[in-house]
Amino acid sequence: MTEGRPAAAPGCGLARRAARAPAAAVSFLRPGVLLMLSFLLLLACRGGAAEIQRYASREHPFRLVPVATGLSRPWAVAFLPGGDMLVTERRGRLLRVGADGGTRPVGGLPPIAAMGQGGLLDLALDPGFAGNRRLYFSYTERSRRGSGRFRTAVARAELAGDRLVAVRRIFAMNRVSRRTDRFGSRLAFLADGDLVVTVG
Repeated sequence: MTEGRPAAAPGCGLARRAARAPAAAVSFLRPGVLLMLSFLLLLACRGGAAEIQRYASREHPFRLVPVATGLSRPWAVAFLPGGDMLVTERRGRLLRVGADGGTRPVGGLPPIAAMGQGGLLDLALDPGFAGNRRLYFSYTERSRRGSGRFRTAVARAELAGDRLVAVRRIFAMNRVSRRTDRFGSRLAFLADGDLVVTVG
């Protein structure tokens, strides 16, 4: 991972990690370690203030530089080949963030049950995204239309400009809940191409 991940206070901005040490010096760090570190640091963000924050970890010094503000509970970020970022907001929006910090919505999402701790959750690009434009995302849905029961689901789609097409749900939990908390999810691809899903 070469950039920081967003995390969560209302109105918080999206930041990039800019290491002052050479990239080779941090290549040994596991992506998950940098991801967790970025989330913990960004929890300190208040009101999207665009000031550079500097930190020193045990391994190397780095700084957080805000590149987008005004996000509402951002949950996950994925970096596109051209340098843009896709960001999920838990309230049910998918945004495309450009290098200049400008954001524009990505349409085509299925119905999202955004309530309590549920909503639009994680996002992962297919390992072959550069060729197939395919991505996967997890979200909370009602078990059936008008129902007061909810579950976590995963869908596959293709990114066509600023819209998702060929959207297909590929997984839904077989247990549902009337509660609106305890939702959460992460997506990760294994070396053999299998997709691993965690659910709250």
